[in-house]
Amino acid sequence: YVWTHDSIGLGEDGPTHQPVEHLASLRAIPGLNVVRPADANETAIAWREILRRYTKVFGKGTPHGLALTRQGVPTYEANEDAAKGGYVLFEAETPSGQNAAPQVLLIATGSEV
Repeated sequence: YVWTHDSIGLGEDGPTHQPVEHLASLRAIPGLNVVRPADANETAIAWREILRRYTKVFGKGTPHGLALTRQGVPTYEANEDAAKGGYVLFEAETPSGQNAAPQVLLIATGSEV
């Protein structure tokens, strides 16, 4: 399945067209694997991974879905770790010579990346 117009960033469509609950609803459906790529590169990787998993990993017939945004989003460098379900897009900056752990961790999916 492919869903479009996913994002609260679609303000031009008005407040009644800002989906906020649909991802939780879709992810609550037993057996449905939902993927929400951030850009064109992640969409291509997600599509390839869905086809691979549909035929080899989860068994034929398991439904998958892509939730895509309509808004213009930046395209980041392709990262094959997207096939694993997540990766680090930007590392936290630390002062020169220090190896400090970040104090904040931001996690995002889809157009919010």
